Amino acid sequence: MSGGVRILGALGVTALVLFALLALLDLAVVAWFPRFDRVSDNFSAAYLAREVDALAHDPPKTIFLGDSVLWGYRLPAADAAPTLLERKGLAADNLSFEGGSPANTYAMLRLLEAHGVHPRLVVFNVNQKEFSQADSAYQKLHPSLETLAWPLLTPDEQKLLTPTPPSTTQKPIEVALDRWVTSFWHFYALRSDLREMLFGDVDAVHALDDAIQVASGAKARSDAAHKPTPDRFEGTYDLSPIDPQNVSLIFLKKILALLARDHIPAIALLTPTNHTLLHEFIDVPEYQKNLAFTRKLLEAGGVRVVDLDRAFKAAEFIDNDHLTAAGNQRLAGLLGPVLAQ
Repeated sequence: MSGGVRILGALGVTALVLFALLALLDLAVVAWFPRFDRVSDNFSAAYLAREVDALAHDPPKTIFLGDSVLWGYRLPAADAAPTLLERKGLAADNLSFEGGSPANTYAMLRLLEAHGVHPRLVVFNVNQKEFSQADSAYQKLHPSLETLAWPLLTPDEQKLLTPTPPSTTQKPIEVALDRWVTSFWHFYALRSDLREMLFGDVDAVHALDDAIQVASGAKARSDAAHKPTPDRFEGTYDLSPIDPQNVSLIFLKKILALLARDHIPAIALLTPTNHTLLHEFIDVPEYQKNLAFTRKLLEAGGVRVVDLDRAFKAAEFIDNDHLTAAGNQRLAGLLGPVLAQ
């Protein structure tokens, strides 16, 4: 009996020590986990909540919102235009991400508003391709943003969007348990962001594979063999007149109303487009009419418009709208004087 008591006592002490270590680890994560130059490829709801909370306690900043163009697609964070502007002294935070859209920009603004964040200036890009129903982000929010912002949307706004479907690999009890653990255990909640911090990728396997691809020259050969061709982007841009029921248009109008209501100054960038690559698909009157319609709407809403649609040469593009490192440097150079005003 005494032996059993000693074993139980040892197990109890071990459990307490383990609990204490986990608690200390969580405190360390909360205290020292860094704020990135931009959200990661696979940012978690916990990281976004942490970022928004930090912004609520910061002096007012310029906040960049939008899609992968402002995020810095296929480039290190240090080469993205918002980061370059920060390095030059602009007090800014980049909350753009891959898969952005007017709906996502609106949801992010609602989230910031709900947490008392009042930016000094909002800079967001409006990408003409995101008015197309074929665009992957047309009616979808980023899952992590959706987790935080969905309750803030009205029922009518929710009806315009397609919620992220539940996981097919998890049982309801597993989903509920995951949410419960995530709600109080920061180390667990930030697991995807921790991997990004440690490996610069979604996990160690991807980071190792990328390193091998670069070292062997396979990445350079793959990039050379997969240069974008115009046919890949056929149908990307909807050339029909933008319908009043277009979901992206509806949310763009909601963005303008929110900015006006909260007295937030804003600059809208008409996203750079590679007209050399897409000439046969977009150099038509219908495209120009939709672009002019968007610009007129933004200006009528009190937003300053910077038209970058034709501002870049073909060599400064990776594909149809994403800019190279040199393109991002020039983007930062174009935006600097505008933001200084």
